[in-house]
Amino acid sequence: MTVANRAALIPSKGGHLKVTDVETSHPGPGEVLVMNHAIVIQPLDAKMLLAGYDGAGAPQSYPALLGSSGAGTVEELGEGVDNLAAGDRVVYDTRAYVKGDVNRREGTWQKTVIVDAKTVAKVGDAAFEQAVLINFPLQTAVAALHLFLGMATPGSGNSEERVLVWGAGGAVGSYAVQYAKSVGHTVVATASPRDVERQKRLGATEVVDYKAADAVDRLRQLGPYKYLFTASGDAASQAALAALLQPQGGKFASVLGGQVDLPPNVERVYTAFSQAAQKEEHSAWRDWWYGEYLPRVLQDGLVEPARFSKVSGGLAALQQASTDVFKGKVRGKIIVNPQE
Repeated sequence: MTVANRAALIPSKGGHLKVTDVETSHPGPGEVLVMNHAIVIQPLDAKMLLAGYDGAGAPQSYPALLGSSGAGTVEELGEGVDNLAAGDRVVYDTRAYVKGDVNRREGTWQKTVIVDAKTVAKVGDAAFEQAVLINFPLQTAVAALHLFLGMATPGSGNSEERVLVWGAGGAVGSYAVQYAKSVGHTVVATASPRDVERQKRLGATEVVDYKAADAVDRLRQLGPYKYLFTASGDAASQAALAALLQPQGGKFASVLGGQVDLPPNVERVYTAFSQAAQKEEHSAWRDWWYGEYLPRVLQDGLVEPARFSKVSGGLAALQQASTDVFKGKVRGKIIVNPQE
């Protein structure tokens, strides 16, 4: 099967995107070719494009192609792929950020994408837009709580064990609240006062204003906590969680690394949670995530839908849309359909 392909390439570091015809790749053993129908612009993508970010996952050579996740239909199967079929509606992740080199087979800012079949989940009738929007932040939250902090799977937790989610107002934090509640724990969250009712609807028993002068004291009264997670990762949240772990000490998970110096009896668990599935050491978790949990979440509507704006223009719209994300001009996420 041969399908036409176009991509939005970065010709050089800090350069303006160029939409051009590119060769259509064919899947190798264990891979699939996906016709890409929805991509979400992540802040990291915008940072790489507009600020020339050259940290972990950034392109090391050019022309380069951004994007690590998307949703669409399976077009072609590589040798040995027996859990998918042509025409399946799927959401997927690629190794684009993990490899960090020029990777025009797996970057998602193109019409067709090569994907490792192990990182593909069937979405059933779920909308492509919701599938790709939910996948990234939910995966971040669940990997942090389940894979790295040791929380159980849904329905097998103990309500007497408490979970603290700091920064529950964003997508990652909101999904952390929902996951911890689905496991069966009692959830305490921090959020702004205007978000209290929503957080309680999502599963939080108590919601504390993170800006309040007595926030740490109030949280201490509501504890102790078996699992602590900061979905904002800022210095204030890390310092607060470290304080709550005293005097016994312990660990917390954070979406950002070293923002503050921690006491010797406190461990900060930090990694690229959303990319954990790309590592073979987490293969069992990966199989559960793509083969069981994520499809069930999407097909049964088990989490709150995400807010987004969809911009027209296909790949040609990525430059301006990335600029809007980079400058903070949009609320929620921006979705682009590369087929337009």
